[in-house]
Amino acid sequence: MLRTWIAGATFSLALVLSVARSAVAELPDPGTFLSDIGFTPDQIAQVQAGSFVTAKIQPSSERELVAAFAFLVHTTPGDLVKQLRSGLLAAVDSNTLVAEAITGAPTLASFAKLTLAPDAARRAKAYTSAKPGGDLNLSSGEIAGFNQLGSGATTAAVEQAVRSTLLARLQAYQAKGLAGIAPYAGAGGKSRSAADELRSATQATKRLQTLAPAAYTLLLDYPASKPPSSEETFRWTSFMANGVPTIALTHGLFVPDGDAWVVVQRQFYVSGGYNSVQAIGALLPMQTGTLVTYSNRTSTDQVTGLGGGAKRSIGSNLLSSQLKALYQKVQGKGKSGGS
Repeated sequence: MLRTWIAGATFSLALVLSVARSAVAELPDPGTFLSDIGFTPDQIAQVQAGSFVTAKIQPSSERELVAAFAFLVHTTPGDLVKQLRSGLLAAVDSNTLVAEAITGAPTLASFAKLTLAPDAARRAKAYTSAKPGGDLNLSSGEIAGFNQLGSGATTAAVEQAVRSTLLARLQAYQAKGLAGIAPYAGAGGKSRSAADELRSATQATKRLQTLAPAAYTLLLDYPASKPPSSEETFRWTSFMANGVPTIALTHGLFVPDGDAWVVVQRQFYVSGGYNSVQAIGALLPMQTGTLVTYSNRTSTDQVTGLGGGAKRSIGSNLLSSQLKALYQKVQGKGKSGGS
């Protein structure tokens, strides 16, 4: 699971860089901004000296893995966009099996390329035998629908049912936002709400509320409260997460707020392994380049229970190191000068 957000992180960086603006009026001082989001004075000095620096931020729940970092880009956004367009991101991301952007009103055709490969027959049987609290993230209604297909259902029939399920989840989210996300059915009649996890992750980002209140409100109230000039994308992705084929629905937001830009990637549905992800990139134009900050909050039940605190710490550090390594590749650096 910890490797799954590498692809999302690269996409967020591309978007952060591509929406750069040269204006610096009314933006907070970089040192003050970094301090407010959890960087120590020593770390701020390292960022200002040109290092890639990670910081510790507090999880918003016992299920959350967190990562945060900041760095200065000592070149123009235009030059960085050229590098990103050259195919560098595709070269460093090896986890994605298939990804498809969804344009216009989604239909079943939007998911035509989605299959259960690799090992499609086994994965199809996992769907038809799904149960609450199992490996698959499904609502009680979705479980009933797959069970009704029966153990004799063909792989093609199950794949079509998966496409229909994803379409229904996407349409519900587009219509109602967080309120449209059906909770995952858990064992013993319990459930896990990805909507609650995403809401908690947003509310924990207090500095965003101050820097870009329109973006903060949009994250909580989507699809209402869209600021002017904001843009959004949707995509489905099939990828390998720790050796397990996984499917996710992702919402991308690019929100201008005064001279600040906020870029968000929100995985509001994932087929298994974890519950949801919200990653936020903020861009501050500077005379010497661009200050990029990034925070990632991944909700997973794998870090709860006995020893959960230690597992969260280990997991978050590992996630940070993976994101750090990827960004170093994007920047063309052989090694880090940061902490």
